Amino acid sequence: MAERVAIVGAGVSGLTCGVVLAERGFDTAIFAKEIGQQTTSGAAAAIWFPYDAQPAEKVIPWALETYKALIDLTRDPRSGVSMIDLRQFSRTG
Repeated sequence: MAERVAIVGAGVSGLTCGVVLAERGFDTAIFAKEIGQQTTSGAAAAIWFPYDAQPAEKVIPWALETYKALIDLTRDPRSGVSMIDLRQFSRTG
């Protein structure tokens, strides 16, 4: 019997985790309050980066692993994952 995994959230991160874990043989279930365009991913155009995450010594290794996994997904055109240049602008005062 496959191990069961619960994923909270149906944005890009939650759905990607669900697909990857299911492909690796886990019995996955995704739970979400919002779906589709109502998710953060729908409004943020599915842009991923570790926004305002702490502590840095834990976030950086996690972010690098996530980045590597996303790079791997870009090799499969069915994944819908692509890398684009990003410029972030903000006002500081």
